[in-house]
Amino acid sequence: MAKDYTRRFQKEILKRHVMIAVISIVILLLMYFFVDHFYNGAVINFIQEIFGWDFANFILKNQTAFVFMTLLAALLLNSLIVEIYAIQKISQVFSQMKILFQKNDQRIILDESLFELENDLNELKKESLENEKKAIQEEQHKVDMIAYLAHDIKTPLASVIGYLCLLDETNDLPDELRQKYTHMTLEKAYRLEKLINEFFDIAKLNQAYNQLHQEDVCLSYLLEQMKEEFYPILSEKKQIVSIDVENDFMIYADPNKIARVFNNIFKNAFYYGDASSTIQVKAYHEGIYSHILFSNVGNTIPKDKLNRIFEQFYRLDESRSSTTGGSGLGLSIAKMIVDLHHGHIKVTSENRQTVFEVILPRQPF
Repeated sequence: MAKDYTRRFQKEILKRHVMIAVISIVILLLMYFFVDHFYNGAVINFIQEIFGWDFANFILKNQTAFVFMTLLAALLLNSLIVEIYAIQKISQVFSQMKILFQKNDQRIILDESLFELENDLNELKKESLENEKKAIQEEQHKVDMIAYLAHDIKTPLASVIGYLCLLDETNDLPDELRQKYTHMTLEKAYRLEKLINEFFDIAKLNQAYNQLHQEDVCLSYLLEQMKEEFYPILSEKKQIVSIDVENDFMIYADPNKIARVFNNIFKNAFYYGDASSTIQVKAYHEGIYSHILFSNVGNTIPKDKLNRIFEQFYRLDESRSSTTGGSGLGLSIAKMIVDLHHGHIKVTSENRQTVFEVILPRQPF
């Protein structure tokens, strides 16, 4: 980019050199014509009266020297004018550069001949401000992540410690009660393990070197496998999963990571879907993309919550987080994985029907 600006500036300088040189030659020719044709004219007489000697005759006798000196003076004047022009342009750029580092919306304004540089510098400033803002947000996110981690782990950890203390300090605890406390301790430990695993997933997915291992995946086979795995959860609310996908429907994805996406969407549908309802899955190809849609029947998600549903740690229903085990990371993880695939994930919710749509490229991006 800088090389392009240099070439443009060189062309501008060269153009001004040529222009001034042409003007100088024209002036020389006019002077020669003036002296040659108006030697005895009133103008020459006027010059003679001013200088008090035969100035025109002096010029005619020394035409070669006069032309040479005049040309040299014109060239020196040419260089001086162009150098002044260049210095003015450079000074203008440097005077405006300080605006580039200011943390405000003030624009850099340069001469019309430097409009491309002006636009690029303003774009650079805008990008710099956006990157700084993004860096601040990411730093704040890390702080928030630690805070949420501490908050989410504190409750189950306190329960584990409490039940273990009871088991350790009460020697004559009845077997039935001991078994109950042991079971509850195990449940809380599983809860802790799940939270820690989800935070590790977030950390791994945030790493720039995280690579996908994409291949052709049979979508119907993958969904049927997941349906069987979720059977115990489905039975609790008497829900069913309807998979309307052709047997030979293929998607191009990392099978392990895309399964995590579908897993998190399914869980959201289970937890927030109505009892005895049907979770429907459909898929189709359109152009260079594959579309997979998951729909469930339940309470309509308000628009303000719908816009934040993929944010990390965001829960649709805080009161259910402890019972469902949700940490507010599931859909965020799903979005991050889809983004890694250069795809898109979106959600709509109206008339008690919520639809998650995953859009994936059919070929390597």
